[in-house]
Amino acid sequence: MTVAPTDRAFQATVPIAPLKQPISQPAANEIRILSLCNFLSKGWEVSILGLLAFVQREYGLPLYLVGILSTVFIVCQIGISFFAGRIAHAIHSRNVVILAIAASAMAWLTLFLAHQPGLLYVAYALGGVASGLFEPIGNSLVAKRSPAKSRGRAIGNFAAFGDMGRMAVLVTATALVKWFGVNNACAVLLGTTVLALILSRIYLPKPADSDDPETHEGPVHVRDLMRNFKFRYATLAGITDSFSSASLYIWIPFLLLPKGISLDNTLYYDVIFFAGYMSGRLVLGRLSDKYGPSRVLAISEVIMAVLILLLVLVPGKLLILALLFVLGIFTRGTSPIIRAMVADSMDERISFHDAFSAYSFASRSSTAVCRPIYGYLASFTGIAAVFYAAAAVSLLTLYPATRYDRKR
Repeated sequence: MTVAPTDRAFQATVPIAPLKQPISQPAANEIRILSLCNFLSKGWEVSILGLLAFVQREYGLPLYLVGILSTVFIVCQIGISFFAGRIAHAIHSRNVVILAIAASAMAWLTLFLAHQPGLLYVAYALGGVASGLFEPIGNSLVAKRSPAKSRGRAIGNFAAFGDMGRMAVLVTATALVKWFGVNNACAVLLGTTVLALILSRIYLPKPADSDDPETHEGPVHVRDLMRNFKFRYATLAGITDSFSSASLYIWIPFLLLPKGISLDNTLYYDVIFFAGYMSGRLVLGRLSDKYGPSRVLAISEVIMAVLILLLVLVPGKLLILALLFVLGIFTRGTSPIIRAMVADSMDERISFHDAFSAYSFASRSSTAVCRPIYGYLASFTGIAAVFYAAAAVSLLTLYPATRYDRKR
């Protein structure tokens, strides 16, 4: 394997163990199970946050506690994601997936049993831990089990399952609350976690030590990852991409209100936007395998910036719906591209868990930071400023995308 001079110091710290191609049947089966887990994990994540409005009404909470509980969730999510790789090395990635599902189960159980607001903090902390554990390890496993030439497609399919879960589980959870109330809805969702826990224990068996590549891996420290130039630029692309796009759906309803679209109907527009998410991850992941991830990423970011500006400027409900769908394609359809870049930066095909943990920590932190900044812009300069800022930051992704391509 050819090693770039700039990366020799980093790559000397770990042995080389390339992936076998084509993908084996056990690996394909594992990816299918992980995709189903991602469907549920993303569904549980958006549902526990989406139910905050119902929880607030159920317990008569002040609105500021809604903000605090959502902050507890994301802080725990970001914090645990940084250590997810180390935890995987300590207890095996299969057990991390099971632990994440168990944490989701405990979150729904706590919400089901909660009879005082104090327990809500525990529930949302557990929900954040569950999401923060599963996402980096799930993406790492899919990337590791996939051949390099089809990695963008595999990660895109994995992410698309998460988007389907976002829509399906959230709609189901909302319907359950309306029919049966908050506590009974939480009980049903708890049942889904128990079922997922049983199935994951059956269908994600730990391989024998002799067949398990994780037994030959050594943890890679952040300082070593930072010596890998391609990893640095892929992570920087993830930071700017997440800052510009990951929270955009929160502000779309506020942009639509002045255009004559009622608040009650903005949910349907967000669903169209999420459908674009899913389509983009399926399409752009495949295009990145064919034409190169950095090239597809750069073009996508330029298109995203143009579409954001058009969304601010154009009137008309049908045109807005069309724009939202296409914008969704280029808004989060880029995430599997960048994750494939992270995986491709690890030439020795090992220690993916540490790389994806560091990447997830950085990109999620960017998402958390952008929210108060966008809130300030919306409050003091108008909602359009949020979208202008998002368009500008999306163009900053062109720098790491082009630099990544030069580091071979």
